[in-house]
Amino acid sequence: MINKKEAPSNLAVSEEANNQEQNKTTNFIQKLKAEIHTKSMNLNANDTVFPTSGLPQVILDFGLEVAEVYGVPIEFPVLSALCAVSSALRKKFSVDSGKYRNFGQLWLMFVAPPGVGKSEPMAAAFRPLQRLDNLSYDAYQVELANWKIECSEAKQTKSQEPEKPFYKQCLIDDFTPESLYQTMFRNNGAVSLCRDELSGWFADFGRYNKSGEISRYLSIFNNAQFCINRKSEEPLQIPEPFMTICGTIQPEVLDIALNNNSLKENGFASRFLYVYPREIKKQKYSEKIPNRIMLERYEELIKHCYYLPKSENPFILSPEAKVLFIEYANHTADLVNGCSNNFLRATYAKMEIQVLRISLIIQIIRGLYDNSEWLQVQISKEAIQYAINLCNYFNSNIIRVENIETATKTTPVEAIKIIQKEYGIKNKQTFADSIGLTRQYISKLCNE
Repeated sequence: MINKKEAPSNLAVSEEANNQEQNKTTNFIQKLKAEIHTKSMNLNANDTVFPTSGLPQVILDFGLEVAEVYGVPIEFPVLSALCAVSSALRKKFSVDSGKYRNFGQLWLMFVAPPGVGKSEPMAAAFRPLQRLDNLSYDAYQVELANWKIECSEAKQTKSQEPEKPFYKQCLIDDFTPESLYQTMFRNNGAVSLCRDELSGWFADFGRYNKSGEISRYLSIFNNAQFCINRKSEEPLQIPEPFMTICGTIQPEVLDIALNNNSLKENGFASRFLYVYPREIKKQKYSEKIPNRIMLERYEELIKHCYYLPKSENPFILSPEAKVLFIEYANHTADLVNGCSNNFLRATYAKMEIQVLRISLIIQIIRGLYDNSEWLQVQISKEAIQYAINLCNYFNSNIIRVENIETATKTTPVEAIKIIQKEYGIKNKQTFADSIGLTRQYISKLCNE
């Protein structure tokens, strides 16, 4: 893993100073506030409540602060923050379960109606990364200006021109497929998409070419190497591509996007984690403003993750974590085998991978604030247990994406047609008498 001399964990030092201001009682109160917040926002007893127990304290504090300021469910800022950490880490760390090796890559979508404040939590979480990209762009502009001067001098002396600099960026927003591949190639195969309203991204599918854009994204999700060959251009080989995706979308728009592009059938939609609260309303105006210390502490985490050097040694599952992972994998197999809906089956089948990726992100954050965990290079049982709880929450949301709940609310006419199709109505008069309708009406419906 990373030696302390290579990456001194000043976050552990910061945590000690922070604990002087926030003692264990304060942390307990934060956890209690989180429990109350999630349960009060959850109005249906059958829903899986968003888990907060097990979150690293810095993420919990950030989530509570942003949720209270902007009046949104705590899962919005918390999951935005986990995506931002994923984007900052890129391909520096991986987890090896023995069968699979994964980076901490996430595809996450916030589904909510317009006007409820779903955009600001994501913006707050990614703002530190945007600042880092701005600094990188400023440096690139200086390098570019110097390059132009050096090229002019090389032309005069008839010497070889220097290699053109490129913009080292972490986040992308609006792009063509070709520019995406170029950007990934220049940035060690790793970029992240952070986009308010993913509808624009979906609308661009197939707009620029018909050369398998969706299948390329499937490869990226699997971190599978690909090579781009274009006429009159040098080939671009991208080993182990990495792309975290985080964005918002409205429920009606999501339904149209997934159906218009056959994204459920081709497996694309099954790779996303959906944050889809059952009922969410715009809150009344509050004069509360974000606590600067909380935000600065979170930004320090993001910057630290961004500058960490790459580790060649993957994390492995601790013995206790492996037991939990095997139990969850078997539970997932039961979900897949017991489901007849292909979209849900494919989504459930991906949850083993999602658990590993989420647990890696949680473990990295835990390790940065705990030197003993940092040196073990293992996924702890606490990290994987939280990842499992979180994936159970995502599984409860995916049902709403598929509209199964509304689909089961059939009308009497639809129910009669289903009965006729599945079982047949042999004695129409008896059936009509039993439900208070005429035989003629039942016959008409059966013949349609």
